Amino acid sequence: MHLGKNFNISHFARALERKRDLERNFSKAVDYAIENGPDFFLVTGDIYDRILPTNPERVFLTKKIRELRDSGIHVFMIGGNHEVPKTARLTDLAIESLQSAGLATVFSRSDRVQHRTIDVDGSKVCISGKSYNAMNESQNPLRNQRIPKKGNYNILMLHAAFHGLNVASSVPYFVDQNPIKTTDIRRGLNYLALGHYHNYFKRTHHNCTVCNPGSLEKITWAEEGDKKGFVWVELSKSGTDVEFIPLETRPMESKELVLSKESGDVNHFVSSFLKESADPKTILRLILKGRISRDQYQRFIVNELYRYAQENFFHFDLVRDELEVEGYGKIFVGRIESPIEAFIKRLNALIEKASPKEEEFLKLVKELGLKYLEAE
Repeated sequence: MHLGKNFNISHFARALERKRDLERNFSKAVDYAIENGPDFFLVTGDIYDRILPTNPERVFLTKKIRELRDSGIHVFMIGGNHEVPKTARLTDLAIESLQSAGLATVFSRSDRVQHRTIDVDGSKVCISGKSYNAMNESQNPLRNQRIPKKGNYNILMLHAAFHGLNVASSVPYFVDQNPIKTTDIRRGLNYLALGHYHNYFKRTHHNCTVCNPGSLEKITWAEEGDKKGFVWVELSKSGTDVEFIPLETRPMESKELVLSKESGDVNHFVSSFLKESADPKTILRLILKGRISRDQYQRFIVNELYRYAQENFFHFDLVRDELEVEGYGKIFVGRIESPIEAFIKRLNALIEKASPKEEEFLKLVKELGLKYLEAE
Protein backbone atom coordinates (compact mmCIF):
# COMPACT_ATOMS: atom_id res chain seq x y z
CA MET A 1 0.00 0.00 0.00
CA HIS A 2 2.86 2.42 0.89
CA LEU A 3 0.45 4.92 2.43
CA GLY A 4 2.01 8.37 2.75
CA LYS A 5 4.74 7.83 0.16
CA ASN A 6 6.57 10.96 -0.97
CA PHE A 7 6.77 10.83 -4.76
CA ASN A 8 9.06 13.89 -5.02
CA ILE A 9 6.46 15.97 -6.83
CA SER A 10 7.09 19.68 -6.33
CA HIS A 11 3.53 20.77 -7.22
CA PHE A 12 1.86 20.66 -3.78
CA ALA A 13 -1.70 19.86 -4.88
CA ARG A 14 -0.51 17.11 -7.25
CA ALA A 15 1.78 15.66 -4.58
CA LEU A 16 -1.27 15.27 -2.35
CA GLU A 17 -3.31 13.85 -5.23
CA ARG A 18 -0.60 11.24 -5.87
CA LYS A 19 -0.87 10.11 -2.24
CA ARG A 20 -4.63 9.93 -2.72
CA ASP A 21 -4.02 7.47 -5.59
CA LEU A 22 -2.74 5.00 -2.99
CA GLU A 23 -5.66 5.62 -0.65
CA ARG A 24 -8.25 5.32 -3.43
CA ASN A 25 -7.05 1.89 -4.49
CA PHE A 26 -6.90 0.59 -0.93
CA SER A 27 -10.44 1.89 -0.42
CA LYS A 28 -11.52 -0.06 -3.51
CA ALA A 29 -10.01 -3.25 -2.07
CA VAL A 30 -11.81 -2.64 1.23
CA ASP A 31 -15.12 -1.93 -0.54
CA TYR A 32 -14.74 -5.12 -2.59
CA ALA A 33 -14.19 -7.14 0.60
CA ILE A 34 -17.20 -5.62 2.35
CA GLU A 35 -19.41 -6.30 -0.67
CA ASN A 36 -18.25 -9.93 -1.06
CA GLY A 37 -17.83 -10.89 2.60
CA PRO A 38 -14.59 -12.90 2.92
CA ASP A 39 -13.63 -14.56 6.21
CA PHE A 40 -10.21 -12.88 6.30
CA PHE A 41 -8.50 -9.78 4.93
CA LEU A 42 -4.71 -10.23 4.76
CA VAL A 43 -2.23 -7.37 4.40
CA THR A 44 1.35 -8.54 3.96
CA GLY A 45 3.46 -5.52 4.84
CA ASP A 46 4.46 -2.03 3.68
CA ILE A 47 1.09 -0.72 4.79
CA TYR A 48 2.80 2.59 5.53
CA ASP A 49 5.73 3.89 3.52
CA ARG A 50 7.61 5.02 6.61
CA ILE A 51 8.24 3.94 10.16
CA LEU A 52 6.54 7.03 11.63
CA PRO A 53 3.47 7.81 9.49
CA THR A 54 1.63 11.11 9.84
CA ASN A 55 -1.72 11.49 11.61
CA PRO A 56 -3.78 11.72 8.37
CA GLU A 57 -2.34 8.39 7.21
CA ARG A 58 -3.05 6.76 10.58
CA VAL A 59 -6.61 8.11 10.65
CA PHE A 60 -7.30 6.92 7.10
CA LEU A 61 -6.04 3.39 7.78
CA THR A 62 -7.86 3.11 11.11
CA LYS A 63 -11.13 4.15 9.47
CA LYS A 64 -10.78 1.56 6.70
CA ILE A 65 -9.80 -1.29 9.03
CA ARG A 66 -12.72 -0.40 11.28
CA GLU A 67 -15.06 -0.70 8.29
CA LEU A 68 -13.79 -4.23 7.72
CA ARG A 69 -14.09 -5.18 11.39
CA ASP A 70 -17.61 -3.79 11.57
CA SER A 71 -18.51 -5.97 8.57
CA GLY A 72 -17.41 -9.09 10.46
CA ILE A 73 -14.16 -9.55 8.52
CA HIS A 74 -11.05 -10.61 10.44
CA VAL A 75 -8.05 -8.47 9.46
CA PHE A 76 -4.50 -9.85 9.71
CA MET A 77 -1.39 -7.75 9.13
CA ILE A 78 2.40 -8.01 9.21
CA GLY A 79 5.08 -5.34 8.98
CA GLY A 80 7.19 -4.82 5.85
CA ASN A 81 10.62 -3.36 5.29
CA HIS A 82 9.23 0.19 5.11
CA GLU A 83 7.62 0.14 8.56
CA VAL A 84 9.73 -2.18 10.70
CA PRO A 85 12.35 -0.12 12.60
CA LYS A 86 15.90 -0.70 11.42
CA THR A 87 17.61 0.38 14.64
CA ALA A 88 17.21 -0.21 18.38
CA ARG A 89 16.05 3.40 18.86
CA LEU A 90 12.53 2.38 17.80
CA THR A 91 10.83 -0.91 18.61
CA ASP A 92 7.07 -0.66 17.97
CA LEU A 93 5.30 -0.83 14.62
CA ALA A 94 2.76 1.88 13.84
CA ILE A 95 0.22 -0.79 12.82
CA GLU A 96 0.29 -2.29 16.32
CA SER A 97 -2.16 0.43 17.40
CA LEU A 98 -4.80 -1.39 15.33
CA GLN A 99 -4.39 -4.50 17.44
CA SER A 100 -4.49 -2.46 20.65
CA ALA A 101 -7.80 -1.00 19.46
CA GLY A 102 -9.18 -4.49 18.76
CA LEU A 103 -9.45 -3.85 15.01
CA ALA A 104 -6.89 -6.31 13.64
CA THR A 105 -4.50 -9.12 14.46
CA VAL A 106 -0.95 -7.90 13.92
CA PHE A 107 1.92 -10.39 13.81
CA SER A 108 4.52 -7.81 14.78
CA ARG A 109 7.40 -10.08 15.77
CA SER A 110 10.39 -10.22 13.43
CA ASP A 111 12.23 -12.90 15.37
CA ARG A 112 9.60 -15.64 15.34
CA VAL A 113 6.43 -16.81 13.62
CA GLN A 114 3.20 -16.02 15.48
CA HIS A 115 -0.18 -17.61 14.80
CA ARG A 116 -3.89 -17.59 15.53
CA THR A 117 -6.46 -20.34 14.87
CA ILE A 118 -10.06 -19.43 14.04
CA ASP A 119 -13.08 -21.67 13.49
CA VAL A 120 -14.87 -21.02 10.18
CA ASP A 121 -18.01 -23.03 9.49
CA GLY A 122 -16.69 -26.03 11.40
CA SER A 123 -13.17 -25.91 9.92
CA LYS A 124 -10.13 -24.69 11.78
CA VAL A 125 -8.04 -22.11 9.91
CA CYS A 126 -4.54 -21.49 11.26
CA ILE A 127 -3.10 -18.17 10.12
CA SER A 128 0.52 -17.46 10.99
CA GLY A 129 2.84 -14.63 10.14
CA LYS A 130 6.17 -12.97 10.75
CA SER A 131 7.07 -9.34 10.16
CA TYR A 132 10.09 -8.31 8.11
CA ASN A 133 13.48 -8.89 9.74
CA ALA A 134 15.04 -5.44 9.41
CA MET A 135 17.97 -6.14 11.72
CA ASN A 136 19.29 -8.92 9.46
CA GLU A 137 17.87 -8.29 6.01
CA SER A 138 20.01 -10.78 4.12
CA GLN A 139 18.94 -13.71 6.33
CA ASN A 140 16.18 -16.15 5.43
CA PRO A 141 13.23 -15.18 7.70
CA LEU A 142 12.21 -18.86 8.06
CA ARG A 143 15.63 -19.99 9.24
CA ASN A 144 15.20 -22.08 12.42
CA GLN A 145 11.45 -21.35 12.41
CA ARG A 146 8.56 -23.80 12.83
CA ILE A 147 5.54 -22.99 10.71
CA PRO A 148 2.36 -23.78 12.69
CA LYS A 149 0.04 -26.20 10.88
CA LYS A 150 -2.70 -26.60 13.45
CA GLY A 151 -5.74 -26.18 11.21
CA ASN A 152 -7.68 -27.90 8.49
CA TYR A 153 -6.34 -25.01 6.42
CA ASN A 154 -2.95 -23.42 7.09
CA ILE A 155 -1.90 -19.97 5.89
CA LEU A 156 1.48 -18.24 6.31
CA MET A 157 2.03 -14.48 5.82
CA LEU A 158 5.53 -13.16 5.00
CA HIS A 159 7.10 -10.01 3.64
CA ALA A 160 10.00 -11.59 1.80
CA ALA A 161 11.89 -12.01 -1.47
CA PHE A 162 10.89 -15.26 -3.15
CA HIS A 163 13.54 -17.25 -5.04
CA GLY A 164 12.58 -20.00 -7.44
CA LEU A 165 9.69 -21.16 -9.66
CA ASN A 166 10.71 -18.60 -12.33
CA VAL A 167 9.68 -15.67 -10.12
CA ALA A 168 11.33 -12.30 -10.78
CA SER A 169 10.91 -8.94 -9.07
CA SER A 170 10.13 -5.88 -11.19
CA VAL A 171 12.36 -3.94 -8.77
CA PRO A 172 15.73 -5.78 -8.91
CA TYR A 173 17.30 -4.79 -5.57
CA PHE A 174 14.39 -6.32 -3.60
CA VAL A 175 15.68 -9.85 -4.26
CA ASP A 176 18.32 -9.83 -1.49
CA GLN A 177 15.94 -8.74 1.27
CA ASN A 178 14.67 -11.53 3.57
CA PRO A 179 15.06 -14.20 0.85
CA ILE A 180 13.11 -17.48 1.01
CA LYS A 181 13.29 -20.51 -1.29
CA THR A 182 10.98 -23.25 -2.49
CA THR A 183 12.60 -25.60 0.08
CA ASP A 184 11.03 -23.45 2.81
CA ILE A 185 7.53 -24.47 1.67
CA ARG A 186 6.66 -27.47 3.81
CA ARG A 187 3.88 -29.97 3.18
CA GLY A 188 0.68 -29.17 5.03
CA LEU A 189 0.80 -25.46 4.20
CA ASN A 190 -2.13 -24.49 1.96
CA TYR A 191 -1.42 -20.86 1.17
CA LEU A 192 1.68 -18.67 1.37
CA ALA A 193 0.59 -15.02 1.33
CA LEU A 194 3.57 -12.92 0.30
CA GLY A 195 4.36 -9.24 0.23
CA HIS A 196 7.47 -7.25 -0.81
CA TYR A 197 7.73 -7.69 -4.60
CA HIS A 198 5.61 -5.02 -6.29
CA ASN A 199 4.55 -7.29 -9.17
CA TYR A 200 1.86 -9.98 -9.04
CA PHE A 201 2.70 -13.66 -9.31
CA LYS A 202 1.08 -16.98 -8.40
CA ARG A 203 2.76 -20.38 -8.24
CA THR A 204 2.10 -23.84 -6.75
CA HIS A 205 4.59 -26.01 -4.86
CA HIS A 206 3.88 -29.12 -2.71
CA ASN A 207 0.13 -28.41 -3.09
CA CYS A 208 0.72 -24.98 -1.55
CA THR A 209 -0.36 -21.90 -3.47
CA VAL A 210 2.27 -19.16 -3.32
CA CYS A 211 0.89 -15.74 -4.17
CA ASN A 212 2.23 -12.19 -4.16
CA PRO A 213 -0.49 -9.66 -5.12
CA GLY A 214 2.01 -6.81 -5.64
CA SER A 215 1.44 -3.14 -4.88
CA LEU A 216 -1.94 -1.47 -5.35
CA GLU A 217 -0.45 1.39 -7.37
CA LYS A 218 2.63 1.94 -9.52
CA ILE A 219 5.33 3.12 -7.13
CA THR A 220 8.51 3.21 -9.27
CA TRP A 221 9.36 3.44 -12.97
CA ALA A 222 10.40 -0.21 -12.84
CA GLU A 223 6.67 -1.01 -12.47
CA GLU A 224 5.56 0.95 -15.52
CA GLY A 225 4.36 -2.19 -17.30
CA ASP A 226 2.93 -3.97 -14.24
CA LYS A 227 -0.77 -4.65 -13.78
CA LYS A 228 -1.90 -3.64 -10.30
CA GLY A 229 -4.58 -5.06 -8.06
CA PHE A 230 -5.29 -7.46 -5.20
CA VAL A 231 -6.29 -11.11 -5.00
CA TRP A 232 -9.45 -12.94 -3.96
CA VAL A 233 -8.55 -16.40 -2.66
CA GLU A 234 -10.85 -19.34 -1.96
CA LEU A 235 -9.57 -22.35 0.01
CA SER A 236 -11.45 -25.63 -0.18
CA LYS A 237 -10.82 -29.36 0.14
CA SER A 238 -10.43 -29.58 -3.61
CA GLY A 239 -7.71 -26.92 -3.73
CA THR A 240 -7.07 -23.19 -3.87
CA ASP A 241 -8.54 -20.74 -6.37
CA VAL A 242 -6.93 -17.32 -6.86
CA GLU A 243 -8.53 -14.48 -8.80
CA PHE A 244 -6.54 -11.33 -9.53
CA ILE A 245 -8.77 -8.24 -9.21
CA PRO A 246 -7.26 -5.44 -11.34
CA LEU A 247 -7.28 -1.81 -10.27
CA GLU A 248 -7.03 1.35 -12.34
CA THR A 249 -3.76 3.16 -11.70
CA ARG A 250 -2.23 6.52 -12.46
CA PRO A 251 -1.05 6.43 -16.13
CA MET A 252 2.75 6.26 -16.37
CA GLU A 253 4.50 6.38 -19.73
CA SER A 254 8.12 6.51 -20.90
CA LYS A 255 9.07 8.01 -24.24
CA GLU A 256 12.42 8.28 -26.00
CA LEU A 257 13.46 11.19 -28.21
CA VAL A 258 16.68 11.27 -30.25
CA LEU A 259 18.22 14.73 -30.72
CA SER A 260 20.73 15.82 -33.32
CA LYS A 261 22.10 18.99 -34.96
CA GLU A 262 19.16 18.81 -37.35
CA SER A 263 16.74 19.14 -34.41
CA GLY A 264 17.35 22.89 -34.27
CA ASP A 265 16.22 24.66 -31.11
CA VAL A 266 16.08 21.89 -28.49
CA ASN A 267 13.35 23.47 -26.36
CA HIS A 268 11.08 24.00 -29.35
CA PHE A 269 11.80 20.52 -30.74
CA VAL A 270 11.11 18.77 -27.43
CA SER A 271 8.02 20.88 -26.65
CA SER A 272 6.53 20.03 -30.04
CA PHE A 273 7.13 16.36 -29.36
CA LEU A 274 5.47 16.59 -25.93
CA LYS A 275 2.45 18.41 -27.34
CA GLU A 276 1.47 15.32 -29.33
CA SER A 277 0.92 13.23 -26.17
CA ALA A 278 -0.23 15.86 -23.66
CA ASP A 279 -2.47 14.43 -20.93
CA PRO A 280 -3.08 16.14 -17.56
CA LYS A 281 -3.57 12.75 -15.82
CA THR A 282 -0.34 11.11 -17.03
CA ILE A 283 3.08 10.92 -15.41
CA LEU A 284 5.57 11.14 -18.28
CA ARG A 285 9.24 10.22 -18.35
CA LEU A 286 11.08 11.60 -21.36
CA ILE A 287 14.44 10.00 -22.15
CA LEU A 288 16.64 12.18 -24.36
CA LYS A 289 19.33 10.54 -26.48
CA GLY A 290 21.62 11.48 -29.36
CA ARG A 291 24.16 14.30 -29.78
CA ILE A 292 23.64 18.06 -29.91
CA SER A 293 26.01 20.91 -30.72
CA ARG A 294 27.52 23.27 -28.16
CA ASP A 295 25.32 26.06 -29.46
CA GLN A 296 22.19 23.93 -28.99
CA TYR A 297 23.35 23.06 -25.49
CA GLN A 298 23.87 26.71 -24.53
CA ARG A 299 20.34 27.55 -25.68
CA PHE A 300 18.77 24.54 -23.95
CA ILE A 301 16.78 25.88 -20.96
CA VAL A 302 15.65 22.91 -18.90
CA ASN A 303 13.47 24.92 -16.47
CA GLU A 304 11.50 26.26 -19.41
CA LEU A 305 10.86 22.71 -20.59
CA TYR A 306 9.70 21.63 -17.12
CA ARG A 307 7.28 24.56 -16.95
CA TYR A 308 5.79 23.58 -20.28
CA ALA A 309 5.50 19.92 -19.26
CA GLN A 310 3.88 20.80 -15.93
CA GLU A 311 1.08 22.55 -17.77
CA ASN A 312 0.45 19.52 -19.99
CA PHE A 313 1.08 16.50 -17.73
CA PHE A 314 0.34 15.47 -14.16
CA HIS A 315 4.08 15.08 -13.51
CA PHE A 316 7.21 15.05 -15.66
CA ASP A 317 10.63 13.39 -15.41
CA LEU A 318 13.43 14.27 -17.80
CA VAL A 319 16.30 11.79 -18.26
CA ARG A 320 19.40 13.13 -20.04
CA ASP A 321 22.05 10.57 -19.06
CA GLU A 322 22.44 9.33 -22.65
CA LEU A 323 22.46 12.76 -24.30
CA GLU A 324 25.86 13.93 -25.55
CA VAL A 325 27.18 17.42 -26.30
CA GLU A 326 29.62 17.72 -29.18
CA GLY A 327 33.15 18.05 -27.84
CA TYR A 328 32.12 17.32 -24.23
CA GLY A 329 30.45 13.91 -24.35
CA LYS A 330 27.91 12.91 -21.69
CA ILE A 331 27.78 15.82 -19.25
CA PHE A 332 24.29 15.53 -17.80
CA VAL A 333 23.97 14.01 -14.34
CA GLY A 334 21.12 11.54 -13.91
CA ARG A 335 18.32 12.47 -11.56
CA ILE A 336 18.50 10.69 -8.22
CA GLU A 337 15.07 10.38 -6.62
CA SER A 338 16.22 10.02 -3.02
CA PRO A 339 19.31 9.85 -0.75
CA ILE A 340 18.70 6.11 -0.38
CA GLU A 341 18.87 5.58 -4.14
CA ALA A 342 22.04 7.68 -4.35
CA PHE A 343 23.59 5.60 -1.55
CA ILE A 344 22.65 2.31 -3.23
CA LYS A 345 24.01 3.47 -6.59
CA ARG A 346 27.32 4.57 -5.08
CA LEU A 347 27.83 1.40 -3.01
CA ASN A 348 26.94 -0.86 -5.93
CA ALA A 349 29.56 0.91 -8.06
CA LEU A 350 32.21 0.42 -5.36
CA ILE A 351 31.27 -3.24 -4.83
CA GLU A 352 31.55 -3.92 -8.55
CA LYS A 353 35.22 -2.81 -8.57
CA ALA A 354 36.20 -4.20 -5.15
CA SER A 355 38.42 -7.14 -4.29
CA PRO A 356 36.74 -10.15 -2.58
CA LYS A 357 37.81 -8.88 0.86
CA GLU A 358 36.71 -5.31 0.15
CA GLU A 359 33.43 -6.57 -1.34
CA GLU A 360 32.48 -8.29 1.92
CA PHE A 361 33.18 -5.10 3.88
CA LEU A 362 31.29 -2.85 1.43
CA LYS A 363 28.23 -5.11 1.49
CA LEU A 364 28.16 -4.71 5.28
CA VAL A 365 28.48 -0.93 4.86
CA LYS A 366 25.55 -0.99 2.42
CA GLU A 367 23.35 -3.09 4.72
CA LEU A 368 24.02 -0.96 7.82
CA GLY A 369 23.78 2.32 5.89
CA LEU A 370 20.37 1.42 4.50
CA LYS A 371 19.11 0.58 7.99
CA TYR A 372 19.94 4.06 9.24
CA LEU A 373 18.80 5.91 6.12
CA GLU A 374 15.44 4.10 6.02
CA ALA A 375 14.92 4.70 9.74
CA GLU A 376 14.90 8.48 9.30
